[in-house]
Amino acid sequence: MKTFRIFLFFTFYFSLFIFQVSAREFTGPTAWEFVSTNSISAWQAQQVAATSTNVQVWSGVIADREKREVRLLVEAVGHRPDTIIEFLIAAPQSNRAYESALMSVAKPSDIVRAMEWIGLPKGDVINGRQFRFWPKGERISATIRRLNETSESARPLQSVIKEVSTEAPLYGSGGLVFAGGTWKENDCSVDHEQPCSVMALYNEEETLFDLPLLASKGLAYGRSVLAVKMAYGDVLEVVIKPMLLSDGGLRTTHLFLTAQPSDTKEPALVCQDLKGQVIKKGTLTEVMTWMKFLSERGEDLFVTLTMSEEMTVAQAVELARLFDLLDGKGIKLHGKTQDGLYPRAFLPQEAWRKREGRLPQPFEVYLLGETNRLTYIEEDWSGEGLDPKLTPKDYPFSDVSELPGLVKRVGDKDSKKVELLFVFAPRNAPLKKIMPAVRALSARLPLVYIFAE
Repeated sequence: MKTFRIFLFFTFYFSLFIFQVSAREFTGPTAWEFVSTNSISAWQAQQVAATSTNVQVWSGVIADREKREVRLLVEAVGHRPDTIIEFLIAAPQSNRAYESALMSVAKPSDIVRAMEWIGLPKGDVINGRQFRFWPKGERISATIRRLNETSESARPLQSVIKEVSTEAPLYGSGGLVFAGGTWKENDCSVDHEQPCSVMALYNEEETLFDLPLLASKGLAYGRSVLAVKMAYGDVLEVVIKPMLLSDGGLRTTHLFLTAQPSDTKEPALVCQDLKGQVIKKGTLTEVMTWMKFLSERGEDLFVTLTMSEEMTVAQAVELARLFDLLDGKGIKLHGKTQDGLYPRAFLPQEAWRKREGRLPQPFEVYLLGETNRLTYIEEDWSGEGLDPKLTPKDYPFSDVSELPGLVKRVGDKDSKKVELLFVFAPRNAPLKKIMPAVRALSARLPLVYIFAE
């Protein structure tokens, strides 16, 4: 009888433990602790035994250069179906299990090393300050299976989630983009900067894999929910493969275009690759036709456009308008050169000319006549109502070298967080008359809009 009671005692507490493990819920930021440590250790030992000249192994991830695939070990968080999911896979250091479907055993930096081992270079994560709004990198597809299942039973990774929106899916047949996170020497920020995302379902700076489209967190939130039940701590394997061109080549192509005035009505374009080698020259029509061919053969074209300073403001506006229309339709605008401007700098909204209602108030530079001036709009919030009293104050200058000192003297006390500059210039003025003022203030005021007068 005593033995039977002991048996019941241990059975009860073992059942309680199993219930707690299977029923654990994550409702807010919390650290993740691995559940199936024995299964993880067994998988790791099996992969280490398979190491060869073509196979490299890190903790939780294996890369096979011959098969050109990366296998990643993950644990299921155990959410109920229809739980909103923002991360397909989060890193082990992430505190976002409450909005993730799966947790990676491998560190993000090791996953990147595995991807590079099979020949896929890191791309670029989004970064608004650097005018990178599209995630850049090679496309990948992925499948998932439980460890006790055969490889033939693997299913597409996107089957883990479903979309509640009637719009085109965020994660569809186009796969995901290997952006690779942000690196400084050997340090990958995704290893330690939250949300420590491996695969995000919105455009995220701290992620390895992103969506191949524009999807801000606000617009994407709530669109993806868990589609299947996976038990808490269930161990699965994700297989990642590159989506290459038909000839086996990489898809991502970064083009640096420089627009120059020509003898014809349309500008001439000079196209360079990442190494600075000229790979195409011609008229706007000729280069556009060539880029269309590259896009139709499957290449992802990321374009950094620079305007020659011999071009006028009006010419720059016209060309910027064209590339803005093409952005996301065969090409993707990507960043700017160190001394240049992002194309949309030439496309401000006309409504922004009206100072009332602007928040924040930008610094304004007028280059319209013999006397140039900086205008600082002083805001007084001491009165009644929800709007401040605006008092423009003009500060003439004769040389652009005076501008940094002027901005610091008249505006830094109250406007240190303002990084916006409006420049007003004649439509027929060449950019070489405008850009020195922009560059003089670029460190303090990096966000610039040019208004053609």
